[in-house]
Amino acid sequence: MTSMIRTAQKKFSPRKEFRGRRVLIFGLGLYPQGSGAAAARFFVRAGAKVTVTDLKTKKELLPALRRLRGIKATYILGRHRLEDVERADLIVKNPGVPANSPYLLRARAKGIPITSDTALFFRYCPAPIIGVTGTRGKSTTSALIAETLKADRRRTWLGGNIKISPLDFLEKARAGDWVVLELSSWMLESLDLERRSPRIAVFTNLLRDHLNTYKNMNDYGRAKSAIFRHQDRGDTAVLSWDNPWTRRLARRAPGRRVWTSIKSRPPGDAVYLDAGKIVEVGGGRRQTIASAASVTLKGEHNLENVLCAVAAARAAGAPLSAIQQALRGFRGLPDREEPVGVFGGVRFVNDTTATTPDATIAALRALGKDQKLVLIAGGRDKELLFDELARELPRFVKVLVTLPGSATEKLVSSIRRAKSKLPIYRAADMRSAVRASRDYAKPGELVLLSPGAASFGLFINEFDRGEQFKKEVGRGK
Repeated sequence: MTSMIRTAQKKFSPRKEFRGRRVLIFGLGLYPQGSGAAAARFFVRAGAKVTVTDLKTKKELLPALRRLRGIKATYILGRHRLEDVERADLIVKNPGVPANSPYLLRARAKGIPITSDTALFFRYCPAPIIGVTGTRGKSTTSALIAETLKADRRRTWLGGNIKISPLDFLEKARAGDWVVLELSSWMLESLDLERRSPRIAVFTNLLRDHLNTYKNMNDYGRAKSAIFRHQDRGDTAVLSWDNPWTRRLARRAPGRRVWTSIKSRPPGDAVYLDAGKIVEVGGGRRQTIASAASVTLKGEHNLENVLCAVAAARAAGAPLSAIQQALRGFRGLPDREEPVGVFGGVRFVNDTTATTPDATIAALRALGKDQKLVLIAGGRDKELLFDELARELPRFVKVLVTLPGSATEKLVSSIRRAKSKLPIYRAADMRSAVRASRDYAKPGELVLLSPGAASFGLFINEFDRGEQFKKEVGRGK
């Protein structure tokens, strides 16, 4: 088994490495290009004997299973079996599977190697990797870095926690390419176990989130800081000077640190905002990268993302011309303050990936500063605090339309404690939420879906929530 977990290989041959091995994909997941489906395709191509297991049923997993038609694998769905675990030569864990699963604990006790698609990619990828993590902004930052490198005519691969497993392009990536990966805390945990970090690590911020999974913010921060913990001295970590957690955790970064700030001039190497200009300082030089007015994305939170992307692109050697071109052309990503359309004179915006109160506050400050809007919010709680959001709502929101869930109850309680007179309409589902928002919004106003909570219970995930929002908005054309 030692050949399957070695740390480096000059020329990687999947068939030579894994042919005939019994590989268990532990957690298929819902996404056709996600971790589980990509791992299944990769190992079947490599000639492994693949078993795929997931607690979800075949019906629930249809989107991923459709992409696996014709793939020679054994499927154990709706349950896990101990016998599959004990027979495996290698287990590939989906990031969504808890590390303390009794099946995985049994595998560890028997000495069966457990890895992830991300860890496998880091182990064998010949190209330099830029990794991006953070509570907020990591998808936008990752995409903007990739666009900048492409503007510099570099062959660039984008994947990770954006529903695209890097295993899908591992065999295509070459040494002269660049890879940009969005990395969740769960992906980073698997890299931490193998003591791996990307060459350029971007840590956008650390805010309260996932406290239904991590014991406290220190544990959450430790998981996130694995993005730079195992870097070499010649590697680079890009970190927010404005975020107290990233400043504190940066002490663990062994390589070069580049700070970003929209508030002040950080010490040392930095990319920061100064009098409406994006400025870079490093190597004894100071130069203006671009005007902040050239950035098409709205809101201070997006300026923070831009600074991180610029710093990472510069660390990768991108010229100013490529950065300026990318900043002018980048329009953002779906599900993140995404314009859905104007119907009956009312604008509808989909910000379904705002799954924390902090993210909703950022969206309100970006989109509600000129005119109060109708907000659709609420869902399942992640052990987060809603008092600040409750205080901010009256500044930006004329009516709050809530979706059912435990986070909604906490938010409404916080609003009542604040003695706010904000009108609240309790919707039973997305259809009634959109219908109510149409009634409350006048022509020229905006309806914003920015839940500030998890989606589970009423929706499959946050992307399903966004799709249902867009579908219901479209019904009223």
